[in-house]
Amino acid sequence: MTYLSKFEKLVIFALRNIISLFSLRACTGFMARYYRRKGMKILGQPNFLARTIQLDGSDYSLIELNEGCTLSDHVQVFTHDWSLYTIGRGMGLKIDKPIGIFRPVRIGKYAFIGAGSILLPGTDIGDGALVGAGSVVRGQVPPWTIVAGSPAQQVGDSREFVCKNLSRMGLTELLRQAQQAIGTSKEK
Repeated sequence: MTYLSKFEKLVIFALRNIISLFSLRACTGFMARYYRRKGMKILGQPNFLARTIQLDGSDYSLIELNEGCTLSDHVQVFTHDWSLYTIGRGMGLKIDKPIGIFRPVRIGKYAFIGAGSILLPGTDIGDGALVGAGSVVRGQVPPWTIVAGSPAQQVGDSREFVCKNLSRMGLTELLRQAQQAIGTSKEK
């Protein structure tokens, strides 16, 4: 990374912090445009990108964010792993140049990533999935599931979670719409 690109990143992230004081939606749009310019695959408009997220900048093109996804506070997304180099050297291997593993991370449409979660290289979060706060995720998360824990494990269905809470809140019209949507999606 050149000094110019480091300076640009410093300015962009300072502007992000200022914009977020006035409008979180504007901040999300601002950062989505920046990440797109840097090669990230952003398909549609994310719902929310918290200002405290950490997206692996070693190669933004390995990250894909889809329409309506939410990345809450302190979410970390990693596309690289340098442990091979460090441990290999510890084993006495004569490694001249650092070697690492790089794998893409995909966050599906309307997926919700809870605060403090860590997405490891190669993670694929399905559409409508919910990742519980503080989870460590690796591998495939099927669409419409809830995963939680470290390591993250499937603990439920995100559609059922929505219906249960709409019912609890007495939002009968939205509950009816949600139940219709579930019936339609399960028929496909």
